Amino acid sequence: MNIRQRLYTIADLALASRLQLMTDIQVDMYIEQLNSFVETFPEEDAKLKSAMEKRDIGAVIRRLTLIRETLIGIHADSLADECWERLNSFDRERPEKIEAYVLFFLSTLAALSIDIQVAFLADGDSGAGPAKGGLTKAAGATRSILAVDDDTFFLDTFKSALKDVPCRIIGVTSGLAALGALKNLSPDLFALDIDMPGMDGIELAKEIRALGHDAPIVFITGNATREYVAKCMNAGASDFIIKPINPQNAAGRIVKLLG
Repeated sequence: MNIRQRLYTIADLALASRLQLMTDIQVDMYIEQLNSFVETFPEEDAKLKSAMEKRDIGAVIRRLTLIRETLIGIHADSLADECWERLNSFDRERPEKIEAYVLFFLSTLAALSIDIQVAFLADGDSGAGPAKGGLTKAAGATRSILAVDDDTFFLDTFKSALKDVPCRIIGVTSGLAALGALKNLSPDLFALDIDMPGMDGIELAKEIRALGHDAPIVFITGNATREYVAKCMNAGASDFIIKPINPQNAAGRIVKLLG
Protein backbone atom coordinates (compact mmCIF):
# COMPACT_ATOMS: atom_id res chain seq x y z
CA MET A 1 0.00 0.00 0.00
CA ASN A 2 1.56 3.33 -1.06
CA ILE A 3 1.36 6.62 0.82
CA ARG A 4 -1.66 7.86 -1.15
CA GLN A 5 -3.61 4.74 -0.26
CA ARG A 6 -2.61 5.02 3.39
CA LEU A 7 -3.70 8.63 3.56
CA TYR A 8 -7.11 7.63 2.19
CA THR A 9 -7.64 5.48 5.29
CA ILE A 10 -7.47 8.48 7.66
CA ALA A 11 -11.13 9.19 8.30
CA ASP A 12 -10.69 12.79 9.49
CA LEU A 13 -9.00 13.86 6.23
CA ALA A 14 -11.39 14.65 3.36
CA LEU A 15 -9.21 13.33 0.54
CA ALA A 16 -11.64 11.33 -1.60
CA SER A 17 -11.38 13.56 -4.67
CA ARG A 18 -8.38 15.70 -3.78
CA LEU A 19 -5.48 13.22 -3.88
CA GLN A 20 -6.53 11.95 -7.30
CA LEU A 21 -6.00 15.42 -8.74
CA MET A 22 -2.63 16.04 -7.08
CA THR A 23 0.64 15.59 -8.92
CA ASP A 24 3.48 13.81 -7.13
CA ILE A 25 5.02 17.19 -6.32
CA GLN A 26 1.73 18.41 -4.85
CA VAL A 27 1.43 15.23 -2.78
CA ASP A 28 4.94 15.85 -1.43
CA MET A 29 3.94 19.41 -0.50
CA TYR A 30 0.78 18.12 1.18
CA ILE A 31 2.80 15.57 3.15
CA GLU A 32 4.99 18.45 4.36
CA GLN A 33 1.85 20.18 5.64
CA LEU A 34 0.84 17.01 7.48
CA ASN A 35 4.33 16.73 8.95
CA SER A 36 4.12 20.32 10.13
CA PHE A 37 0.81 19.58 11.86
CA VAL A 38 2.33 16.55 13.59
CA GLU A 39 5.45 18.48 14.67
CA THR A 40 3.60 21.51 16.05
CA PHE A 41 0.66 19.71 17.68
CA PRO A 42 2.36 18.95 21.04
CA GLU A 43 3.26 22.62 21.46
CA GLU A 44 -0.20 23.79 20.42
CA ASP A 45 -1.73 21.26 22.81
CA ALA A 46 0.34 22.65 25.70
CA LYS A 47 -0.45 26.30 24.85
CA LEU A 48 -4.17 25.64 24.57
CA LYS A 49 -4.28 23.76 27.87
CA SER A 50 -2.31 26.54 29.54
CA ALA A 51 -4.77 29.16 28.28
CA MET A 52 -7.67 27.04 29.49
CA GLU A 53 -6.14 26.58 32.94
CA LYS A 54 -5.88 30.36 33.23
CA ARG A 55 -9.51 30.68 32.06
CA ASP A 56 -8.21 33.07 29.39
CA ILE A 57 -11.04 32.55 26.92
CA GLY A 58 -9.63 35.15 24.54
CA ALA A 59 -6.36 33.21 24.28
CA VAL A 60 -8.29 29.95 23.87
CA ILE A 61 -10.22 31.44 20.96
CA ARG A 62 -7.03 32.72 19.31
CA ARG A 63 -5.32 29.34 19.62
CA LEU A 64 -8.35 27.46 18.33
CA THR A 65 -8.59 29.86 15.39
CA LEU A 66 -4.97 29.14 14.44
CA ILE A 67 -5.52 25.40 14.78
CA ARG A 68 -8.64 25.65 12.62
CA GLU A 69 -6.61 27.34 9.87
CA THR A 70 -4.13 24.46 10.01
CA LEU A 71 -6.97 21.93 9.79
CA ILE A 72 -8.32 23.68 6.70
CA GLY A 73 -4.85 23.48 5.14
CA ILE A 74 -4.59 19.71 5.66
CA HIS A 75 -8.20 19.11 4.53
CA ALA A 76 -9.53 18.04 7.92
CA ASP A 77 -12.78 19.70 6.87
CA SER A 78 -15.24 18.25 9.37
CA LEU A 79 -12.97 19.06 12.33
CA ALA A 80 -12.44 22.61 11.05
CA ASP A 81 -16.18 23.11 10.60
CA GLU A 82 -16.95 21.77 14.07
CA CYS A 83 -14.32 24.04 15.58
CA TRP A 84 -15.84 27.05 13.81
CA GLU A 85 -19.32 26.24 15.10
CA ARG A 86 -18.09 25.93 18.67
CA LEU A 87 -16.05 29.13 18.44
CA ASN A 88 -19.21 30.99 17.44
CA SER A 89 -21.01 29.71 20.53
CA PHE A 90 -18.31 30.42 23.13
CA ASP A 91 -19.82 33.74 24.22
CA ARG A 92 -22.92 31.84 25.37
CA GLU A 93 -21.13 29.00 27.17
CA ARG A 94 -19.75 28.65 30.67
CA PRO A 95 -15.96 28.19 31.09
CA GLU A 96 -16.36 24.59 32.28
CA LYS A 97 -18.32 23.72 29.16
CA ILE A 98 -15.66 25.33 26.97
CA GLU A 99 -12.99 23.38 28.85
CA ALA A 100 -14.81 20.11 28.23
CA TYR A 101 -14.94 20.84 24.51
CA VAL A 102 -11.27 21.87 24.38
CA LEU A 103 -10.18 18.61 26.03
CA PHE A 104 -12.38 16.60 23.67
CA PHE A 105 -11.08 18.54 20.65
CA LEU A 106 -7.43 18.04 21.66
CA SER A 107 -8.07 14.32 22.10
CA THR A 108 -9.48 14.20 18.57
CA LEU A 109 -6.49 16.08 17.18
CA ALA A 110 -4.08 13.76 19.00
CA ALA A 111 -5.80 10.80 17.34
CA LEU A 112 -5.46 12.50 13.94
CA SER A 113 -1.77 13.21 14.55
CA ILE A 114 -1.15 9.57 15.44
CA ASP A 115 -3.13 8.32 12.43
CA ILE A 116 -0.95 10.47 10.16
CA GLN A 117 2.23 9.17 11.78
CA VAL A 118 1.07 5.56 11.46
CA ALA A 119 0.48 6.13 7.75
CA PHE A 120 3.98 7.55 7.33
CA LEU A 121 5.76 4.95 9.44
CA ALA A 122 4.01 2.03 7.80
CA ASP A 123 4.94 3.42 4.40
CA GLY A 124 8.57 4.06 5.26
CA ASP A 125 11.68 1.90 5.36
CA SER A 126 11.90 1.49 9.12
CA GLY A 127 10.00 -1.75 9.18
CA ALA A 128 7.54 -0.26 11.60
CA GLY A 129 3.89 -0.94 11.08
CA PRO A 130 0.83 -2.66 12.41
CA ALA A 131 1.46 -6.24 13.37
CA LYS A 132 -2.09 -7.25 12.54
CA GLY A 133 -4.88 -5.53 10.68
CA GLY A 134 -7.82 -7.68 11.69
CA LEU A 135 -8.97 -11.12 12.76
CA THR A 136 -10.55 -14.12 11.13
CA LYS A 137 -12.81 -15.98 13.52
CA ALA A 138 -15.95 -17.99 13.06
CA ALA A 139 -18.98 -15.81 12.44
CA GLY A 140 -20.92 -15.23 15.64
CA ALA A 141 -18.06 -16.25 17.92
CA THR A 142 -17.53 -13.95 20.90
CA ARG A 143 -14.31 -11.98 20.73
CA SER A 144 -12.31 -11.29 23.87
CA ILE A 145 -10.23 -8.24 24.74
CA LEU A 146 -7.62 -8.03 27.47
CA ALA A 147 -7.53 -4.38 28.62
CA VAL A 148 -4.64 -3.33 30.85
CA ASP A 149 -4.59 0.03 32.63
CA ASP A 150 -3.59 0.97 36.18
CA ASP A 151 -6.55 3.40 36.26
CA THR A 152 -9.72 1.45 37.10
CA PHE A 153 -11.85 4.45 36.10
CA PHE A 154 -10.43 4.23 32.58
CA LEU A 155 -11.14 0.50 32.42
CA ASP A 156 -14.77 1.22 33.34
CA THR A 157 -14.89 4.00 30.72
CA PHE A 158 -13.40 1.67 28.11
CA LYS A 159 -15.96 -1.03 28.86
CA SER A 160 -18.76 1.53 28.65
CA ALA A 161 -17.46 2.78 25.27
CA LEU A 162 -17.64 -0.78 23.92
CA LYS A 163 -21.06 -1.62 25.40
CA ASP A 164 -22.55 -2.09 21.91
CA VAL A 165 -19.60 -4.11 20.58
CA PRO A 166 -20.18 -7.88 20.87
CA CYS A 167 -17.08 -8.79 22.84
CA ARG A 168 -15.95 -9.88 26.28
CA ILE A 169 -13.62 -7.45 28.04
CA ILE A 170 -11.24 -8.65 30.74
CA GLY A 171 -9.73 -5.72 32.63
CA VAL A 172 -6.57 -5.90 34.75
CA THR A 173 -4.53 -3.14 36.36
CA SER A 174 -0.90 -4.16 35.82
CA GLY A 175 1.44 -5.88 33.40
CA LEU A 176 2.09 -8.71 35.84
CA ALA A 177 -1.65 -9.29 36.26
CA ALA A 178 -1.99 -9.38 32.47
CA LEU A 179 0.73 -12.01 32.13
CA GLY A 180 -0.97 -14.04 34.84
CA ALA A 181 -4.28 -13.86 32.99
CA LEU A 182 -2.61 -15.11 29.80
CA LYS A 183 -1.91 -18.46 31.45
CA ASN A 184 -5.58 -19.31 30.90
CA LEU A 185 -6.58 -16.81 28.23
CA SER A 186 -5.87 -16.20 24.55
CA PRO A 187 -7.43 -12.81 23.74
CA ASP A 188 -8.44 -11.69 20.27
CA LEU A 189 -7.13 -8.20 20.98
CA PHE A 190 -5.00 -6.40 23.57
CA ALA A 191 -5.66 -2.83 24.75
CA LEU A 192 -2.60 -1.67 26.69
CA ASP A 193 -2.01 1.55 28.58
CA ILE A 194 1.56 2.69 28.00
CA ASP A 195 2.38 4.69 31.11
CA MET A 196 1.96 2.23 33.97
CA PRO A 197 4.12 1.78 37.08
CA GLY A 198 6.40 -1.23 37.02
CA MET A 199 6.00 -2.90 33.64
CA ASP A 200 4.83 -0.33 31.09
CA GLY A 201 2.69 -1.11 28.06
CA ILE A 202 5.57 -1.37 25.61
CA GLU A 203 7.44 -3.84 27.84
CA LEU A 204 4.20 -5.79 28.26
CA ALA A 205 3.69 -5.90 24.50
CA LYS A 206 7.11 -7.49 24.07
CA GLU A 207 6.29 -10.11 26.73
CA ILE A 208 2.96 -10.83 25.01
CA ARG A 209 4.69 -11.45 21.68
CA ALA A 210 7.38 -13.57 23.38
CA LEU A 211 4.61 -15.82 24.73
CA GLY A 212 3.42 -16.40 21.16
CA HIS A 213 0.28 -14.22 21.15
CA ASP A 214 -0.11 -12.47 17.80
CA ALA A 215 -3.47 -10.73 18.28
CA PRO A 216 -3.60 -6.99 17.49
CA ILE A 217 -2.27 -4.62 20.13
CA VAL A 218 -3.96 -1.26 20.66
CA PHE A 219 -1.96 1.19 22.76
CA ILE A 220 -3.79 3.60 25.07
CA THR A 221 -2.06 6.96 25.34
CA GLY A 222 -2.40 10.70 25.48
CA ASN A 223 1.02 11.32 23.92
CA ALA A 224 1.17 12.06 20.19
CA THR A 225 4.87 12.94 19.82
CA ARG A 226 6.82 11.34 16.98
CA GLU A 227 9.29 9.52 19.23
CA TYR A 228 6.50 8.03 21.28
CA VAL A 229 4.43 6.86 18.32
CA ALA A 230 7.45 5.35 16.55
CA LYS A 231 8.38 3.46 19.71
CA CYS A 232 4.87 2.02 19.91
CA MET A 233 4.84 1.07 16.24
CA ASN A 234 8.13 -0.77 16.66
CA ALA A 235 6.57 -2.62 19.60
CA GLY A 236 3.83 -3.94 17.29
CA ALA A 237 1.01 -1.40 17.58
CA SER A 238 -1.99 -2.07 15.37
CA ASP A 239 -3.76 1.13 16.45
CA PHE A 240 -4.08 3.69 19.23
CA ILE A 241 -6.84 4.90 21.56
CA ILE A 242 -6.40 8.40 22.90
CA LYS A 243 -7.04 9.56 26.45
CA PRO A 244 -9.44 11.07 27.39
CA ILE A 245 -11.41 8.42 25.55
CA ASN A 246 -13.83 9.28 22.75
CA PRO A 247 -16.36 6.40 22.96
CA GLN A 248 -17.43 6.51 19.31
CA ASN A 249 -13.86 6.71 18.05
CA ALA A 250 -12.67 3.91 20.36
CA ALA A 251 -15.55 1.61 19.43
CA GLY A 252 -14.96 2.19 15.72
CA ARG A 253 -11.28 1.33 15.97
CA ILE A 254 -11.93 -1.82 17.99
CA VAL A 255 -14.70 -3.03 15.66
CA LYS A 256 -12.40 -2.57 12.67
CA LEU A 257 -9.68 -4.69 14.27
CA LEU A 258 -12.02 -7.39 15.52
CA GLY A 259 -13.40 -7.81 12.00
